[in-house]
Amino acid sequence: MEKTALSLGHALTDPGLGPVNSAAQVARIAGYVDRARQRGVQVVTGGRATTDPASGSGWFFEPTLLDGLAPDDPAVQQEIFGPVLCVQVFDDTDEALALANGTDFALAAGVYTRDFAMAHRMARDLDAGQVYINEYFAGGIEVPFGGNRRSGFGREKGLEALRNYCRVKSVAARLS
Repeated sequence: MEKTALSLGHALTDPGLGPVNSAAQVARIAGYVDRARQRGVQVVTGGRATTDPASGSGWFFEPTLLDGLAPDDPAVQQEIFGPVLCVQVFDDTDEALALANGTDFALAAGVYTRDFAMAHRMARDLDAGQVYINEYFAGGIEVPFGGNRRSGFGREKGLEALRNYCRVKSVAARLS
């Protein structure tokens, strides 16, 4: 049976990735990758802190691909917040859903397929704040953004975000 790859939470998007937010975050990302390498996880590409080629400075981390990760691997189980893609292999959609929903975090998920009926079933059953089909980080200001489980609560953007600015008050009175 042909295997299919699954990636959750971590995406390599544009090859022209920008910097991360601090030297501390670069060190945190490097720590995840270095510990994965020590556990025997295959680092297919990337895996090192780097600098901006033009200036020689900045807080950058090479786009990194980790392969052959177990479902309980810390690189899979945590939000790395860096250009690190963790690849897991599955045999069917039930196994894919179990892997996808098998972490404490649930910010975003992506489904890539030609089978839109299956994609919509997966989107329904994935416990994530956003699910993207055949693209990643789509949507404008009107599309709510936020995570589930330990990835947060509430939503930013869209009408859902306006509820954060409302204060509901109930008043009850007996009239007799």
